[in-house]
Formats: sequence, C-alpha cells, structure tokens
Amino acid sequence: MSDRTKDVIESLTFFAFVAITALCLSFTFSIIVYSLGLPADPENFIVANLFIATCVAVPTGAIAAQHEFRMRIYQRTLEDIASTDPLTGLLNRKFFRQFAVEELARMKRTEVTSAIALFDLDYFKAVNDRYGHGGGDVVLREIAAVAYSELRGPFDRLGRWGGEEFVIMLSNVELEQAQSVCERVRASIERHMIFLDGQPVNVTASFGLALLPPGADFDKVLEQADHALYDSKAKGRNCVSVLGRPQRVAA
Repeated sequence: MSDRTKDVIESLTFFAFVAITALCLSFTFSIIVYSLGLPADPENFIVANLFIATCVAVPTGAIAAQHEFRMRIYQRTLEDIASTDPLTGLLNRKFFRQFAVEELARMKRTEVTSAIALFDLDYFKAVNDRYGHGGGDVVLREIAAVAYSELRGPFDRLGRWGGEEFVIMLSNVELEQAQSVCERVRASIERHMIFLDGQPVNVTASFGLALLPPGADFDKVLEQADHALYDSKAKGRNCVSVLGRPQRVAA
C-alpha cells in the first residue's frame, strides 16, 4: 500500500470519527432534552435535531479530513526533503546512515549478512571543468538513476554520500552476490550514454565493497569499503575491489 493511499484511508477515518462524534453529541443532547420533557413534540424535535446535526457534521468532518490530508502530505514532503539529496532524489548521508543502523539492528535478529559498497565517478572533475557544474549535475542525476535501476527495489538502498560519491547497502547477500551486483551496476554505468551540449559523454565508476556481518560496526565496514575503493583507483579505475583485491574488467 502506497503512502498516499494510507493518507487517504486515514483521512477518511478521521472524517468518519468527526462526523460520528458530532452526531453522537447531538443525539445525547436530544435524549437529555427529551427526558426533561421540554419540547412540545419530542419525536419531531429529535428528528429535526439529528437532521440539523448531520447537515453540520458532514461538511465539518469533510473540512477536517481535508485539512488532515493536507497536513499529512505536507509532513511527508518535509520528511522527504529532510531525508533525500535534492539533486538526485537519493537518500542523503544522514538518513542513509540512519537506515544502516536500523538494518544492523534487524540483522542481529535475523542473522543475515549484508554488504556496503562505495563508488564514485572516475575523472568527474574533468566533466565539471569541460561542461560546467550544470553538466556535472546532469551526469550525477543520470548515474543515480542508472545505479538505482540495477538494484533490487526495496531490498537495497542507494544514497549520495557526497560530491560524486555514492553508497549502496545490499541486504541479505553473501560477498560473491554483492560483488556480482556491484559489477552489474559498474557495467551499466559504463554503457550508459549521456548527452551534454549535444555531445555524447561516457563516464565510468570505481567500486569498493566490504561485507557487513551481523553485529558489525557500520563505520569500520564503511572504512573497509573506502580502502577498497582507493584500491580500485590505484589499479586503474572502472573496477570492483573487495577489501583490496580488485577485479579488473576484461577489455
């Protein structure tokens, strides 16, 4: 169920609550007045009172539900802005770390193994120098979309770690599986053609991968992935390295 569907259902529930509460209060008032014998025609009084209450409760509930829906959308928008990188739409550094901590807590219960991969774009400064920061932003957005398309939907997370560097968390994988996913992402980035100022541009990416076992320290594993990334850079770039052991791409 999507977040928007949940918002609609909760807003309708809120509408029903407001309307029913108003009707119950009106009915209670009618019963009290009826028990006191104040109206000359008690039955007509109760019917008329409930009719008037309905005419008031329904639009009041609708207005309240609409306000509740808008507030939920606004709140969700604020949450999205706070948690995502405005350029790429990916998780930002802060919220990726938060997700990783939550995933580690889940891994302690399930005892599954995950992996962390860092990758950044090779010679990205040359792209900025030639096409400007606007061209660089186009590249970052397209590469983010390419990388995201190669991941396993809700099971994996992709974030922008900073600048041209990205981070991936692969859930419930062994090291060989994680390396295969990273290689698939790397190859997809290499194949992707980007057009800047009408000119085709190819970029490549270097990857560093480290296993994230249950009970591991996220920062230490991230540091291992970072070392592996530097190993990829030192060995020629455009490859996936696992704890310092680069897997070169066949020509």
